[in-house]
Amino acid sequence: MSAGLIDLVRAGWVLAAASDEALRSVEFDWPVTPLHWVAAVGVVLALIVLAISIYRRDARESGRGWQYMLTALRLAVIASLVAIAINPQERTRQIAYRPSRVAVLIDTSLSMRFPESGSNPSEAAKTRAESVRDLMTRSALVTELRKQHNVRVYTFDSGLTGPHAVFPSQAERIEAGAGARTTAGGTNDAGDSENATAPTTQENGTAAPSSATKGAKGAVDWNEVVRPRGLETRMGEALNEAVRQLSGRTLSGIVLISDGNSNAGIEPSTAQEMAKRADTRLFTVGVGSTEQPVNLQVVSIQAPSDVHLNDPYDFSAFVQGFGLKGRKATVELLVRPEGDEKAQPKVIDTREITIREDGTPVEIRFRQTPTVAGGFEYFVRAKPPAGVRELSDEDNERRKTVNVIDRKLHVLLIASGPMRDYRFLHTMLNRHSSIDVDVWLQTVSAVTAAQVSQDAKKLLVDFPRTPSELFDYDVVVAFDPDWARIPAEGRKLLVDWVSEHSGGLILVAGDIYTAQLAAAGNEFDPIKGLYPVFLSAAIQEVSLDAKADQPWPVALTDAGKQAGFLQLVENSFDPGAAWKQFPGMYRCYPTAGAKAGTTIYANFADVRAQNEHGQPILLAAEFYGSGRTFYIGSPELWRLRAVDEEYFDRLWTKLVREVGQGRLRRGTARGLLLLERNQYALGQTIRVRANLLDPQLQPLDVPSVELNVFDPHGLPLAVPRTLNRDRDRPGQYWADFRASVPGTYRIVVRPQLEDEKQSLSAKIDVVLPNLEFDNPRQNAKLLADLARETGGKYLTLENAAAELPALLPDRGERFAVDEQLRALWDRQWVLYLLVGLLGVEWLTRKLLRMA
Repeated sequence: MSAGLIDLVRAGWVLAAASDEALRSVEFDWPVTPLHWVAAVGVVLALIVLAISIYRRDARESGRGWQYMLTALRLAVIASLVAIAINPQERTRQIAYRPSRVAVLIDTSLSMRFPESGSNPSEAAKTRAESVRDLMTRSALVTELRKQHNVRVYTFDSGLTGPHAVFPSQAERIEAGAGARTTAGGTNDAGDSENATAPTTQENGTAAPSSATKGAKGAVDWNEVVRPRGLETRMGEALNEAVRQLSGRTLSGIVLISDGNSNAGIEPSTAQEMAKRADTRLFTVGVGSTEQPVNLQVVSIQAPSDVHLNDPYDFSAFVQGFGLKGRKATVELLVRPEGDEKAQPKVIDTREITIREDGTPVEIRFRQTPTVAGGFEYFVRAKPPAGVRELSDEDNERRKTVNVIDRKLHVLLIASGPMRDYRFLHTMLNRHSSIDVDVWLQTVSAVTAAQVSQDAKKLLVDFPRTPSELFDYDVVVAFDPDWARIPAEGRKLLVDWVSEHSGGLILVAGDIYTAQLAAAGNEFDPIKGLYPVFLSAAIQEVSLDAKADQPWPVALTDAGKQAGFLQLVENSFDPGAAWKQFPGMYRCYPTAGAKAGTTIYANFADVRAQNEHGQPILLAAEFYGSGRTFYIGSPELWRLRAVDEEYFDRLWTKLVREVGQGRLRRGTARGLLLLERNQYALGQTIRVRANLLDPQLQPLDVPSVELNVFDPHGLPLAVPRTLNRDRDRPGQYWADFRASVPGTYRIVVRPQLEDEKQSLSAKIDVVLPNLEFDNPRQNAKLLADLARETGGKYLTLENAAAELPALLPDRGERFAVDEQLRALWDRQWVLYLLVGLLGVEWLTRKLLRMA
């Protein structure tokens, strides 16, 4: 037997085909090697020869008829056994189709808000996002791609999201119409079977439901899909994730539509290497002009949120320009009373500046001395030279609300001993014109108080005993206090002062009494609850001095870098620059993690201090009821004075004012609005928290409270409309929302619907982030290199629809899916046949009296 014939027999005999999409075949377990064939044939022939010889001998006297009959019965049994041995099986296969795939990744970062073309665009110029929308809806790109590919649309900015739309290919629709089964890599939605036509766009910009824009669930809202929303562009991470999810034999390519400004995350070259290893081709479509656009913007405003009457302060703005080097620009400072939206801002100062190199900020400082108490809304407005049209005028103005307070801040300093931080702080606060300070040095008793000289308004010898005494203070600063020196009634009074009366508490950890508090019993749980972190008692087993052999820098978190009260330099474009000059601290109290709702501003950088909860927390804060507590993990902030004495003074002044703003802004008797900060970047999540009381001044207990948020144009936001109750904090309510446009938002909370006078209000500023505006040009070189190295191609937005479909080959494939395997010999009739043959043979032998 020839090798070709053997292979054919091994593969099975094709008996029938139900259709072009289904096949049935019969397979046998034939011997594998020639030796097995020889052995099998030899055994069968031996059995046949043996059966014939036996019945020639045994049936010699019974006649030829009986001899032939018995021999035939025995040979039939041998044939049946041979059939069982070769295991005949019927296999049914279904032919399925796995379509060719194309993934389209669309950039939705804020830089896609810029005009698509020209360094001096007209007012009617389309944005980059609108141009991408038109490419997907008005051109034939999707229609042509769907002829051969399953098209999936994703978006990316800070991460990859989607698919937002899935367009089945023409082959998939044919398969679905014929009843064929799709598999992984395809789609279960057959889509429409009509001929593809060019899509149209409705008046509102939404793609009309044509065959080119019908996805798995119908028409696609392209305005929403391509809407710019991301604060950063993580192109490398998005591509990396797309390659990881989508790579495979049927992936024809990944199409990236972007301006190429990757400004965060991993480098795109990393994703490029991964695409090359996965044999995935990248095609890039460049959006936006490659020319440097002309643009002037106010990038930052630095001014305190709360100032005191007749207390001078600096109101600083930073302005930068592109394409305007050496030219003059005008910067105006305007002001109007807070809350008077109808009043036109009044110009109070004007400066002319010279624009520096592209992207280099120019500082403009306005010295202000408030003479009237109340809230004021300041505007900084930059005007380009006459006749210059900018890339965007949305960033030409920023605003800042300043609250002028007509009373001094009253601070109580508590210290277990005259440590350096305490001494420097009480001296500085005592000199401050808008702060009154009292001190309680716990080492001083009533007997020795007269002998101690302290620069303070009042020297205490014990903790305030009555609510009126404690409630006179706005802020309490406690340096490693001995909490046992405060009676239980005083500790409860402190907790009530913070939670119910908006007190501000700053807790500075130390080596002695903080460790005792961590190990103390249940009677000190209310005090432990005031700390925004969990204190570790392990310090009692370790000597901190043994490890404090070098300074470690302050590791600011993202929240710390954005916190205005931690900026050591008032007039700096880089708020964290001064912290980089600070060598750091030698030690920090060990912590066991942060509590729920705590904001961590800085960690201790000494890797040797790390435990199972991570690095010790150095700076953290939380809202406690209507008040705020702030934790400092080391009594070594005085070391800032070695860099600049002003750093220490400025940090503590801002910090005291930050935690004391609840007392200064207690609002109505019905509650207080609590905001983590008053300025956010566009797209960030804004949390509104309120501490509310009922008419009996007890914590309010209702499921929700009405909330109104008004955008910069005075229009109410659709969501959220209520504040939800915080189940862990009685009387506290919260809600989150995202700002979609820059400007000042007004927040109004009404604890009692029928009493408008009891409403609470606050304002926050939403500003455009600088990351997406630093380089608004299209990075065509990056996009071209990205595509070329993977075997793809860089295309412009104008020629993408015409050239891209021809560059993406059809990689769809058909394959067989085993649906059923049935053993043909394993039937009842086979058993009956064998038994019948053997039974007839046995009975015949008995009747013929054979041995």
